Amino acid sequence: MTSTLGFVLAAFLAFAPAPTGVEGARDLILLAEGRPIFLRLRVTTGDLPFDSSWLDSVRTLHACLDRDGDGKLTTTEAGADALAALVRLATGGAATLPRVELDVDPKDGVVSIEELAEALRPALGPFRVQIGRLANGRTDALFDHLDRDKDGQLTKPELAAIAGSLRRLDLDDNEMISAEELEPFNNQAALARAEDLSDRRSRFTALPPVVELVAGESSLRLARLLLKKYDKGRDDAPGRPDNKLSRAEFAIDADAFAASDANGDEALTTEELRRFLAKAPVDLVLDLAFSPTASSRATVRIGGEGGVLSKGVKARLLADGDVEFAVGQVRLDVHVDDGDSAAENARRVVSRRFQAADANKDGYLEGKELASENTPNDPLAGLTTIIDRNGDGKIYAQELVDFIDRQSRAARGRLVLNVADRGRAIFGILDLDRDRRLGVREVRRTVGRVTSWDADGDGRVSADEIPYHFQVTITRGELSGLTAPAVAGAAPRSMAAPRSTAGAGPDWFRLMDRNRDGDVSHREFLGPRDQFNRLDRDKDGLIDADEAARVNASAPDGSKP
Repeated sequence: MTSTLGFVLAAFLAFAPAPTGVEGARDLILLAEGRPIFLRLRVTTGDLPFDSSWLDSVRTLHACLDRDGDGKLTTTEAGADALAALVRLATGGAATLPRVELDVDPKDGVVSIEELAEALRPALGPFRVQIGRLANGRTDALFDHLDRDKDGQLTKPELAAIAGSLRRLDLDDNEMISAEELEPFNNQAALARAEDLSDRRSRFTALPPVVELVAGESSLRLARLLLKKYDKGRDDAPGRPDNKLSRAEFAIDADAFAASDANGDEALTTEELRRFLAKAPVDLVLDLAFSPTASSRATVRIGGEGGVLSKGVKARLLADGDVEFAVGQVRLDVHVDDGDSAAENARRVVSRRFQAADANKDGYLEGKELASENTPNDPLAGLTTIIDRNGDGKIYAQELVDFIDRQSRAARGRLVLNVADRGRAIFGILDLDRDRRLGVREVRRTVGRVTSWDADGDGRVSADEIPYHFQVTITRGELSGLTAPAVAGAAPRSMAAPRSTAGAGPDWFRLMDRNRDGDVSHREFLGPRDQFNRLDRDKDGLIDADEAARVNASAPDGSKP
């Protein structure tokens, strides 16, 4: 069996869902080094399958293109240029509109909602997979900091030293270690460009990063991809593929292997792999619930038959929108984001753009002002006639905001799944709250969490023993063309502000928690030491939200520190 089960993001395959009893389920195959991992997503909006939200999105775009508002979208109104411009605004160029005939059935000069949906599905379908940042090295910067003797292995004394190193690594003295502090000389803009380049490169690898297998499509191509990925050759001829997968090459569940091995020769041929794919067991089922509006958070729950996980799979919920699961030496973190701030961010961007373009400050754009905002690389290029609903040749601020609001509503009817390869990253695995910072509590867990990976029990943790770590973010769509780094005033996703984990506890507690890590340390506490000691009931050197709330509840006069 392959000793390492680290992910290689050679493929992320969306395939035709097996019967699940839930309309719109999405099945994903992640190709790890030793075996594929099967993940099923069952997505709902309110009480409806998420695909119903996508149809609402198509209806919004249909109405947007219907410039005369008569309820009929003509082929002239739905001209390829206008439709392509809407796709470019939504995806930032990550997807383009294929050249298709819009008016198909019946061919009557009118584009129905169903016809528009079929035309948009390849570029603006309900579910799109993206590949995010790929790990640059075998391990991360935190591993290098901890490995003091540079022997490529971590010992307990080296791991324990992180607590003493907190202040040395904490360059801004806020009692937190951020990824930027571990690598302080990295240029964030350059990293963002590198992430974009790695995304583009991944599309042209020998094994495509994304393959969609539509209903009724033959599984032959996928079986051949499995052979190409895992076939390393026989023991007596390594490196020379034999078009079969042995147990050592393909470390799937033993029962599933045996059931697929029709001739009992301990190896799977192309046809036997197709047999396996027809009944491949799902490793993890996730139920994702998005709100019909932006009024509540998205949630993720571990599903499956009776909530029972497949053999060898461990999972745990970290928060309403976060789940972590492990398959062998693989750690996969899934974060679900309802994208409730995307619309407001888009509004802010266009408002700044409008104010900058309105040179004479008359409250609308026309002539040269409009031309300067309609260059070929502009995200709103080709959309002037759609934005200018009354056709007077002027773009008013409210017209622009109304247009962006409609596009933002349409974007919420689409899902984007982004996969980031973090490699054998200790930092990413320890960062349980996903805020890209390690607080005191997370640092304290380092020794126990990392030493648990010592598979051979030699007291040392080598790079091979560290789980390979991937982060998967599932979020509603946004206007990527508008908020891309190239747009002035917009920040790339990799530079976005960390997600705060604070918010619980009484007012005085939140005010003292200056670094927003959900705890008040002695340095943050504004009262005397003996009062801090009384509040710190578990004597761990930190006051958490529960301890603070208990103090307020028990104070006879409602007093606070």
